[in-house]
Amino acid sequence: MLESWLRRLARTIDANPRRIAIACLLAALLAAAVVVRIPVTTELLDVMPGRAPAIVAFTDFLRDFGVLNGLVIVVETQETSAETLLAVVESLGERLSASAAVASVDYNALRSGFRFVAEHFPVYLDDGAVARLSRRLTPGGIQAQITRNREALLSPVAFPFEAEAIGKDPLDIRALVRDSLVTRVSTGALDLSTGYYLDRSHRLALLMVRPRGSTRDLSFVRSLEEEVRRIAAEVIAAEGDPRTIRVGLAGGYARAAEAVAVIWQDMLLSFGVSLVLVVFLLWAAFRPSIIVIGVFVATLFAALAWTLWLAYLLYGTLNIVTSIVAAMLVGLFVDYNIHVYQRFRESFRANGRTAQALETTLTGTGKAILSGALTTALSFFSVVVTSFRGMHELGVVAGCGVLVCLLATLVFMTALLTWLAQSRPTRLLAGRPVDLGAGWAARLVARRGGALTIGFVLLVAIAVWGATLVRFDASLESLGLRDSAVQAVEETLQRVLGRSGEPLFVVVRDADDGQIARDFDALDRQGARWRAQGTIGGFASAGLLLPPPSRQRQTLARLAAEGLPGRFDGPGLAKLVRTEMGRQGMVADAALDGYAAGIVRALSAGEVVGLAELARTQDPRAAYYYHHDRRALAAHLTPPGSGWDRATLSALEADVRLLGAGFRLVGPAVFLEQIRATILWEAGLAVVLSFAANLCIVRFHFQNWRRVWLVMVPVTVGAILTVGSMGVLGMRFNFFNVAGIALIFGFGVDYGIYLMQAHVEANSACGADAVRSVGGGVILCAVTTLASCGSLITTHYRGLASIGAVLCLGTLFCLATTLLLLPPLMGRFGKTGIRP
Repeated sequence: MLESWLRRLARTIDANPRRIAIACLLAALLAAAVVVRIPVTTELLDVMPGRAPAIVAFTDFLRDFGVLNGLVIVVETQETSAETLLAVVESLGERLSASAAVASVDYNALRSGFRFVAEHFPVYLDDGAVARLSRRLTPGGIQAQITRNREALLSPVAFPFEAEAIGKDPLDIRALVRDSLVTRVSTGALDLSTGYYLDRSHRLALLMVRPRGSTRDLSFVRSLEEEVRRIAAEVIAAEGDPRTIRVGLAGGYARAAEAVAVIWQDMLLSFGVSLVLVVFLLWAAFRPSIIVIGVFVATLFAALAWTLWLAYLLYGTLNIVTSIVAAMLVGLFVDYNIHVYQRFRESFRANGRTAQALETTLTGTGKAILSGALTTALSFFSVVVTSFRGMHELGVVAGCGVLVCLLATLVFMTALLTWLAQSRPTRLLAGRPVDLGAGWAARLVARRGGALTIGFVLLVAIAVWGATLVRFDASLESLGLRDSAVQAVEETLQRVLGRSGEPLFVVVRDADDGQIARDFDALDRQGARWRAQGTIGGFASAGLLLPPPSRQRQTLARLAAEGLPGRFDGPGLAKLVRTEMGRQGMVADAALDGYAAGIVRALSAGEVVGLAELARTQDPRAAYYYHHDRRALAAHLTPPGSGWDRATLSALEADVRLLGAGFRLVGPAVFLEQIRATILWEAGLAVVLSFAANLCIVRFHFQNWRRVWLVMVPVTVGAILTVGSMGVLGMRFNFFNVAGIALIFGFGVDYGIYLMQAHVEANSACGADAVRSVGGGVILCAVTTLASCGSLITTHYRGLASIGAVLCLGTLFCLATTLLLLPPLMGRFGKTGIRP
């Protein structure tokens, strides 16, 4: 039945090659017009399991708090004085705040949320600051503070902005608040004494920007980066020396902008390298005319255009993983082209009739590549059992792509070859095939078949041992970008902040404001315990911006004990300050009356300040820790060392459960460890499904179990050798490349099918004859696959590069086992004279 259908297809194409070719080309052009605008997502979370509870919880946390969706600007200077650095930071902060793309900029801890802190400053004070405030709010204390102000203004090392600060805050209440915060908040190597986010050397400053757009809006991300870099360059040129000041970007927006540029660069580079290498290999192997090369390229163009159009219809976008489809399919798809071209040219050279040549090609080689394409497609489809969306979508798109490539070969390419044979036969027959080493392999098999078999048995034994050495890397670093400029800036940030490793987050969700206030206290106390025990390296929560209720009540009681509420009224305090300033030759600011009244009002309030009041200030920092509408709190934990170990994770999860039902620990370290076992099980299932599907197709093709098992031997041995070599070489599996073993069964079994098909058609008792017949084509198929998969190794994403490395190893071992192990086995166990 299959042969009958292929003969009818051959007759149809032979009768209308030109019309069929033009129709296919127009369809390809229409598809290409759609896919040139296909978007590419750059989020690693987009390729992770979408239904895993730990990932859902982390995604909800990101949605509510947007922790990873900020932009951090790092300004570094080589100058010893901080004056220029602060001028650049001030100007850059003001310019960015005026940008329509920016919602807020936090570059001074005292200025961000200043009005809220000023209105409620008493609750921020620790016991020492309360005692100092009590002494300062006396006639003698006021006199001493005005004297210090006068000395600071006359100092030759005074900063220009100090006069303005003293004028607005003559009692230096700001210093009391600042000292309390610095005492309570661990900032590592960060110095907040000036209000700016500086390192201890005062050569590095931070600005935290909250953009208005989303990191998923790639056009916004690109325009934001361009605007930030333009503004930074203009500010540095105006305020400092571009040779001594450097600006770096970090955070979610910086990573997204870098990923957009890198992923398109990788897509174009890997596809371009793969295409150039494949075309060169075709030319080197066959020395064909330019028009034949054009046939290959046109068929490839049509197949890829249709594949990407299908991906667009299915998903509307490409992700990090599916972006490699084009480069991968170039090498896999050209295999079908090679066998069809070889068979058609040989048959046409022998009889000179396109109809007979086409029928021979489709019923002989066409049947083999049909089985080969089905095995490859089903191996890709087997990956859909994985819960990883990236690999799942890759399996669907690549599996459909292989079938589309098969269709393009059987219809479009054969139409082009037939059209060429009918119009310019000399161009089709030009060139001569190169041996490519098939003759050497055939001679080696004929002379040393037994020794080769024993050698592979020994290699398999070594590979089984090597497989026990393979480890699984469950970190994000194994998947992310290498040589990342943003990563380098973020490592600098970690050093400045005294942190290392991926953070974790504690999230608590409550039904009412009263409960969330109690949980705020519980969370802050637990954070203090973790830090005291050394379980975590750092703890950041809403307590950085507002003391928890229990601490506020303690402070209010201390203030009452000192008699501060009611000690002065507004006019009386303003009069004391104005009189003392006049006596020392200083002029009071016009806002002094309002300033004094604000101090008195804040001291007399006597009430705990809630998180809802903090949220109403629109302080951009508050959104990182508190979401009023969802009644959710978050705390950020950093590891005590370079990362989280299993024992620490278990201890943290146990402590979080004890805090209450509304508390949850989330973060990459949590969900990556949880889904590790799942992906290993799913990858193993994909291998089993791929093997079983290939076995069924090979059985359908050859109708003889002995031949079926012989065909499955080289690809099985090749897969074992691949895993074993990974262990010997120190390569690790990760969430991406672990599915590569299932894919190896897909394209590796094709080589055995082609060799067994030639063996059966030749009715030969010697396996070396099959190597002489189609070995060159098999070698070329493997080399083109190496070219396309090898191009993936150059990509910046470690996960994608590791897929390329695993597939290259699999290709090499499957080629070796097909040419050097299968022929001796065919000569010894294969029966001839039976129809395929």
